[in-house]
Amino acid sequence: MALFCSQKGVNIDMALQEGWRGFLSFSFVDVNGKTVIKDRKHFGPLVLQRPYYQEIDRPSVLVLHPPGGVVGGDALEVNATFQPGSKGSVGTPAATKFYRSDGRLATQMQTVTLTENVEVEWLPQETLFFNRSRVINSLKFVLSKASNKLIAWDVVGLGRPASGEGFEQGELQQSLEVWVEDKLIFVDRLKISPQTNLLTSASALAGNVLFATAVFYQNEFSEQKKLLELLQAVEWPLPVGVTQMNSLVVMRVLASELDEIKQVLFDAWKIARPAILNVPVVKPRIWNT
Repeated sequence: MALFCSQKGVNIDMALQEGWRGFLSFSFVDVNGKTVIKDRKHFGPLVLQRPYYQEIDRPSVLVLHPPGGVVGGDALEVNATFQPGSKGSVGTPAATKFYRSDGRLATQMQTVTLTENVEVEWLPQETLFFNRSRVINSLKFVLSKASNKLIAWDVVGLGRPASGEGFEQGELQQSLEVWVEDKLIFVDRLKISPQTNLLTSASALAGNVLFATAVFYQNEFSEQKKLLELLQAVEWPLPVGVTQMNSLVVMRVLASELDEIKQVLFDAWKIARPAILNVPVVKPRIWNT
């Protein structure tokens, strides 16, 4: 399911025209062994909730997206920086929804920077793209040093199957990148439009309307191999593929039901968290709502 798309030929400024602009940036900073949130800046509909501490040394924070969803012409940008020695988790309280467009493009650009010796969990709720939406959705992890540790996922839903709505007239350009010490070690890109057959192709989505990519990183090849074997040993109830690319383990999941794909990711996280972060499983309380 490692598919490729190109943004060549798309004039983002022209396609956006007059829509919402949302910007959010914040930093995780280690202060005497406890991570706190600093340098918060935002405008527009993106807001960072007050951090909460289920674990004494690492906060969990939630990014609030526009409550009415995202439409054509809107542009969202999120920049999160983890300063040396910091630890933390970022999520969202609900799905991010991209509604049908009047022809204009919507964009969401998220960049997560890991400086040195940091531990990051990036665990948002799903992103849903309704039929006739036009979206560029980008998620990039930039690891300045190989000493960092990362657990992250990206969950995508197409159309509204419960309402009998597919994604036949939608357009999505989706990308997930992982950089380590200025080298691109992983990229997953796809383009779905009326001109492609990715929704039905057996080598792509095979008729599934939900897909997820999870990435697990630590600079310990042998430990990552053990993690790979643990994940591969599970009899998953959904189509799942797990591969290792040096110090990165990548997991891909296809599904038709949201609860099912979330459960698979949660079960994988329960395996990966102690293996990578060397801490027990503490279920984020937002997952109980």
